[in-house]
Order: sequence, then structure tokens, then C-alpha cells
Amino acid sequence: MPRRWFGVLLPLICWLLPQPTLAFSVAFVNPGRHDEPYWLSASQAMQAAARDLDIELEVLYAERDHLKMIDLVRQVTARSQKPDYLIVVNEKLVAPAMLRLANAARLPTLLAYNELSPEQRAEIGRPRRQLRYWLGSLAPDNEQAGYDSLEALIAAARQRGLLNAPAELLMISGDPATPASVERLRGAQQALAAYPQVRLVQVVNGMWQRERAYQQANWLLARHPRTRLIWTANDLMAFGVRQSLQEYGRQPGRDVLIATVNNSQEVMRARIDGEISALSGGHFLTGAWALVMLYDYAHGKDFATEGLELRKPIFGLITPAMAQRYLDKFAGNDFDGIGFRRFSRRLNPTLRHYDFRFQRVLE
Repeated sequence: MPRRWFGVLLPLICWLLPQPTLAFSVAFVNPGRHDEPYWLSASQAMQAAARDLDIELEVLYAERDHLKMIDLVRQVTARSQKPDYLIVVNEKLVAPAMLRLANAARLPTLLAYNELSPEQRAEIGRPRRQLRYWLGSLAPDNEQAGYDSLEALIAAARQRGLLNAPAELLMISGDPATPASVERLRGAQQALAAYPQVRLVQVVNGMWQRERAYQQANWLLARHPRTRLIWTANDLMAFGVRQSLQEYGRQPGRDVLIATVNNSQEVMRARIDGEISALSGGHFLTGAWALVMLYDYAHGKDFATEGLELRKPIFGLITPAMAQRYLDKFAGNDFDGIGFRRFSRRLNPTLRHYDFRFQRVLE
């Protein structure tokens, strides 16, 4: 073959061969504690996605200190060698401060788990405008999770004959500021409006804490001894309620029904055992899905074609059978078997939309 053809054929051959993807780095400011079941599982799922997608992931825990979240972003943006991308959470409404720091450092940032509040959006606008390096956001539909979990709780109460007379309901929300907490409570209250036979007697904020919810349940049950239904915004608070009920001489799942949200192995076992009567979960994977979106963005498949502020149906109602499947499939929070590459639109060109439903993960 004449040598002149090598200059033509070599680029063509290289183009036809599978092209290696370039690795990149991401820092995630985790608002939770390093040993907190939900936020630990969120980080472990992200690490599994990072391994699958060849992403270098760094997780920084704020230990439930919203001021430390801002400080961690400040530290990351001050580095001489910054990560390629940053993921932050709008816990305690501190996202604008973190996004501004990242934008000043020209560090592309994705907001995950919690959306901006309407007031925050009025303050800093939409992604890629006032803050050019704020790429967008991904949040689960927390309002739908609140709605579905409360509706499932009432359905369970009807099956047990607890609605033959007016039933009293207690609600223990998370905190009064974080969008996820506000939205879950709003969804639950919207579901409640369709059931006049269920009477809401009190709403309190358990601040996502087991011990606080336990103390609240002690005086709430003393004040409202006819309570038959309790809705909580996360599983730790449900465990506090469960302990209080047991000490009060009432059996969770029989005398009083509990609905909650989350995915810890403990709550899955409680769902199987019947101590939890309604459970919504799957949103712990939001950070992993954010990495899928960043992978696509970094490799030329901008998620902007689907929207910059995505609210996805990530939650799913979890039956006892699904809870058992979860425990069998993800023992020890090992999420490597999910196969995150199959959710990438860049790697799967036939996918028209991101499908992050929890049911797909359990398939």
C-alpha cells in the first residue's frame, strides 16, 4: 500500500475503533453525618455509579451543619487543583451561598436532592444565567412521595377496619425550611383532603432525628391517646415513634399504623415485618443519577435538552415483597450491581428521556 494512504486511513481507523471516555472528577458536599444511614447509602450509591462511569468521586460530609456545608465549598473552590464538577444540596436553604462561591471559582456545579425555594429562585434566577456555572438541578418529586405514602397509609387503615370510626392522624415532618421536608408534608396534606374520615390532630417538626421524634411521640400520644395513624417524613423519626408506641403498650402495624420515607435496611425489615404500613423510597439514588447526568454532559450529551431543573419520579412505594428484594439485591449497601451505564443517554442513544424510577433499579 502506498505510504500516502496511511495519512488517510489511520484517522479513519481510529474513528471507527471504540473511543475511550475521559475520566473526570466530582466533589460531593454531603449534608448528612458520615454514619447517618440515609446519607451514607446516598454516598455509597454515588461511589458505585462513579466506579461504573469511571468518575473520580470525593465525598465531603458536613455532619448536619449547614454552615460547614458552605465552608466545605469554600475550601474546595480555594484549591489549586479543583475538581471538574461539584454537587451540592439545598439543605437548610444554603444553596445560593454555595452556588455563588462555585460560580466565582468557575467550578461547574449541579444541585441535587433539593430544589430551590421560590424565594431563592427569585433571588438567583435560573441555571446558566446569572450564575453561569450553575449547570442545573435534579430533585425527586418529594410532594408525590408525601402524597403516595399518606394515601397508602389510609388504604392500609381501611383494610384493617380502622376507618369505621373517625381516625386521628399525627404528622411528624422534617424541618420547616428544607424544600424536601416542606414538599413531603404538603403532598401528604393534599392526600389527606380527600379523606374526611381521617382527622389531623397535630403536626410537629422532628428535625429528621430519631430521639427528638421519640420524645415528641411520648407527649403527642399522651395528648392524643386515640391516635391510629402516624405519618413521618423519614425513617429515623418513624423508629422514634415505634419505640414510643411499644413503651406505651401499643403495637406498631396493628394498634397504630405508621407511614414513612427512606430506604435503610432497618426500615425495609420493618416493612417486611409489618411494623411500617406504608413506605416510599428510592430517592437516595438521586446523587448517583446526578453523576449519570454529569457523565453525559461531560461527554457532549447535555441534559439541557430535557430541562435544566429536573424533578423526576424517583420515589416508589415499597411493598413487603419489594423490601425483601431490596435486601436480597443490595445486602450491605452494595450497589455495584445496578449498572448505572444503562441509564446514560450518551451511552444509550435510543433513550429519549432519563428514567430514574426506583422500580427500574429493582428489576
